[in-house]
Amino acid sequence: MPDCASTAFIPSATSGRHPGNSALRLLFLLAALVAAAPASAQTPVRVWHVLSGPSRTALETMATAFNTANPDYAIKPVAMTQSSTVMSRIDEETRRAKPEYPPLVIVSESASGDIGAPGGLAYPVSSLLTDMAEPYDPDAFMPAVRASYSDRNGALLAIPFLLTTPVLYVDAKSVQAAGFDPVKDLKTWSGFEAVAAKLSAAGGGSCAAAMQAPSWIAVENLLAMHDRPFASFDNGRGGDARIAADVDFLSRHLTRLVDMARGGALRPRTAGVEPVAAFIGRACPMLLGTSGLLAHVRARAPFEVAVLPLPFLDDVTNPPKPSLPGGFAVWALRGRPPAEIKGAAKFAAFLATPEAQAWLAREIRSIPSTFEGWKRTQADGIVNAEPGLAVAASELAGQLPTAASKSPRLQGKAEIDGFFDAAFDFAFQGLKQPRPALVDAVQRSDMLLRQRREGDR
Repeated sequence: MPDCASTAFIPSATSGRHPGNSALRLLFLLAALVAAAPASAQTPVRVWHVLSGPSRTALETMATAFNTANPDYAIKPVAMTQSSTVMSRIDEETRRAKPEYPPLVIVSESASGDIGAPGGLAYPVSSLLTDMAEPYDPDAFMPAVRASYSDRNGALLAIPFLLTTPVLYVDAKSVQAAGFDPVKDLKTWSGFEAVAAKLSAAGGGSCAAAMQAPSWIAVENLLAMHDRPFASFDNGRGGDARIAADVDFLSRHLTRLVDMARGGALRPRTAGVEPVAAFIGRACPMLLGTSGLLAHVRARAPFEVAVLPLPFLDDVTNPPKPSLPGGFAVWALRGRPPAEIKGAAKFAAFLATPEAQAWLAREIRSIPSTFEGWKRTQADGIVNAEPGLAVAASELAGQLPTAASKSPRLQGKAEIDGFFDAAFDFAFQGLKQPRPALVDAVQRSDMLLRQRREGDR
């Protein structure tokens, strides 16, 4: 397991990060290690993706490096607006006489159930690499990554490109000034509630905490970390899966959050201020959010930021299970010409190398998905520059995942997330009590899953 810290204090940054010449040279040298034989006819290998900002730039830079060292292939990233657009385009192409979908796509975690559905076009990355005689070691990946990105038979379906997990961001001095130790007092949800209450009271009922993506943080991760399933049949990996979330368990937690919001301590997303902006703007000194914000927060927060693990419930007698990996992942698709498949395999192998993993950690603060990638990230000084990565990695490298504590794989997952987000909104607005709101989300999700199954038959 990686040697990860339990907390990280990040000083504010006065200037943005720029990829150094040494980092770029390393990337080009790395690409040369997987170079093909002398060039013949060049094969274009398209990659449909939904990345933007620094993540898009990182993909384009890696493609350039790979292409320079592999003149037989030309990785061609093609940007699209969102994962649902990618899935619609793939569906359209499969209906044509000569489909032109690409051999690689990069989509969000919420699209994984659709693209990885049994009997679909997904070409498991483990099979792709093995079939094309590219390096592949299943034990190289962190257990939480391997469990969440594998099918029921253990085949690795995809390789994370921007790997994230939820963390707690804190204005360290504000918490300390209120008489709390961020590391000790924010481990559990009761501690979080106590700190938030005092911070809010000190500010005359002002906001103490904001939260991103309730369905991901306060439903899926809460369930997974406490070894409770979100869906039946191996969290959606087989059979006619239904939502199996413990509604009583979730409603107790949502009731806590609603009570905090009514007292002013928690600012729900329905309050009209974007959670990240509320934290960076010092309106709320704590933020429950994705580790994918590390670079953004570091560059913009005008105060000392503590990065802490996601709180767990007090009645957990053992350390919590790993949090869930999120972000974006690279998926391969079957049915393309052999030369394209070979180029896709070589690029996938390139992305899984320790050097590439460390480069992504440097440029976009992606958590390395392999043990060797983590070691390289440490050796390159990236963790010293961004210690919050150690916190995020420690959450994924905790206890071994169980069937209940790995990411759900459900068709229509993005819509299901929306149902649960809406349940939180209704509860925060007082339109529904927590339990009925969650029951409604479960029922709507099960109806959607049933419709998807009937549509596939």
